[in-house]
Amino acid sequence: MVAILFISFQKEKKKPAIEDISTADKTAETEKGGKEGEKGKEGKEAKAGEGKEGEKGKEGDKKKSADYGKMVTLEQFTVNLSTPGSVNPKFVRVNISLEVPTEDTESEVNSKMPEVRNVIIDLFNSKRPQDLATAEGRDYLKDEIKNAINGFMVSGKIRGVYFTNFAMAG
Repeated sequence: MVAILFISFQKEKKKPAIEDISTADKTAETEKGGKEGEKGKEGKEAKAGEGKEGEKGKEGDKKKSADYGKMVTLEQFTVNLSTPGSVNPKFVRVNISLEVPTEDTESEVNSKMPEVRNVIIDLFNSKRPQDLATAEGRDYLKDEIKNAINGFMVSGKIRGVYFTNFAMAG
């Protein structure tokens, strides 16, 4: 009986266990890396620099940084709103930031700042206080501002319009 137990124990010992498989994989990777030697290391460096893997890494970094545009902060606006038939004038004081995708677009916005400000003032002048009293009305105005500015932009388009401060009075 002791002999049977001893033989069966020896057979089980020869069967690969989970620990043995993971250890064997690590050992194989280490041996493979050791056999590659200096040629393997040089080959990997060359692939990372010039191969598809290196290009994908660089493109991924560009995409991540390109997803977030630059912000162009405009000077504060104080604009009269449209109040037909009313004796009390209403006005809005607002700070606006524009999101642009590239530095070229940013420089174009800065060079066309008088046009940008004029378009924004004209759009605010056409709005009534009740148009801007709701979030939907302000979002619609942001879209109008974006579309109006994009109408005369050449090197790029505005991605977003953000009101960083907004106050109506009157």
